[in-house]
Amino acid sequence: MRELGEHLRKHAEDYRDAVHGHFFATVAESRQVFALSMKDTHPSMAPALAWVLENMEDGEVRGDVAKRLARMGRDHRRHGFPPEIYPKFETSLVHGLQVLGLTPYQYDVATRTISHVCSIMRSAAQEADVAGLPPAHSAQVVAVEKPNRNTAVVRLESGMALDYRAGQHVPVTSQLTPGTWRPLTPAAPADDSGQLIFHLALAGEASSMLAKAQPGDWWTLGMPAGEPPQLDSDTTLISFGTGWAGARALLLDALENTLPSGLQVYAVAPSPGEHYDTEFQANLQALLPELKLRHIVREGQDPWLLGAQPAAHGFMPVVANEPMEPVLAEGTDRRFVLIGPADRVELARAALLAGGVAEEAITTDSWQRGHEWAASAAELDGWGDDWEAWAAWKKSQWA
Repeated sequence: MRELGEHLRKHAEDYRDAVHGHFFATVAESRQVFALSMKDTHPSMAPALAWVLENMEDGEVRGDVAKRLARMGRDHRRHGFPPEIYPKFETSLVHGLQVLGLTPYQYDVATRTISHVCSIMRSAAQEADVAGLPPAHSAQVVAVEKPNRNTAVVRLESGMALDYRAGQHVPVTSQLTPGTWRPLTPAAPADDSGQLIFHLALAGEASSMLAKAQPGDWWTLGMPAGEPPQLDSDTTLISFGTGWAGARALLLDALENTLPSGLQVYAVAPSPGEHYDTEFQANLQALLPELKLRHIVREGQDPWLLGAQPAAHGFMPVVANEPMEPVLAEGTDRRFVLIGPADRVELARAALLAGGVAEEAITTDSWQRGHEWAASAAELDGWGDDWEAWAAWKKSQWA
């Protein structure tokens, strides 16, 4: 039902508003759970349902689609609703279909799909409750650092250690972002102390508000999610901006065993001062002289009033108008792992493909609202496979 999924994406806001208007009227306490602004209330709901419709197998919800919905059912327990809420939510989801102008056949397919989706999520939530898995954790902010005006490093302590794998992300909310959850990647592997570090870019309302945290604030953390990439001697790990948090966690995790000898690491930022955590990076290089860790920038000078802290001794970034050129110069017969904001990751992926890297050799871990429910990772703003044209059009987004 790809056509139905596409139709739902085109009318995503109308559908979302209709669903939530009905749900808020039916379950009054739900209004306190979600964001005050309707546009920030469950923004991925319509794209997620569209994705399910587009990826069903012979009209059935099964396989990887069902597994992903089960993970959502376990994860969404963080909102505080019991599994028994799903029949009411299903009724609201079906009610919202009225704004789509569907044919009887499309309406029947959509209602059956919604029923199956809610059944899978409800069962997964019930199983997690029975297993005693906590729906969320609380952690208190203990320190906030601002290496430059666009970045914040927030340290927290949780009374109970959060179990996650290095490279996974955690949904986060606070009293500054009521009802809005932002996926963040811890910058260090999990440990028994319950200490957490997050790197935030001041981009977007949720991240900017979380970056205003002060010591003493309390954050709520949902269940970890994501499938972290594996590092080996043929891997080139590339981070963009605060994507360094995920790369940092993966490197620290690898250190507990033996860091792959041929591993290459690149940190990419618009200008020198946008690079942060350089003291840690310098110490890592001193500990592992064989590790190839390089910094890339598009501009050699920082913008006015960036307010960047001094970089570590010996910090010498490579200036490249096309940031992937220094990477490609090291060879294309490797496996590339890209971590960071979706626009920068997709632009880098396009440049690597245009430079001769095989598509199957590129792994991406990116974030952008609704991006995880994209119809197809290959459909890049309508450019299809014309990677060079798309890369040229998106050039300005490195800044």
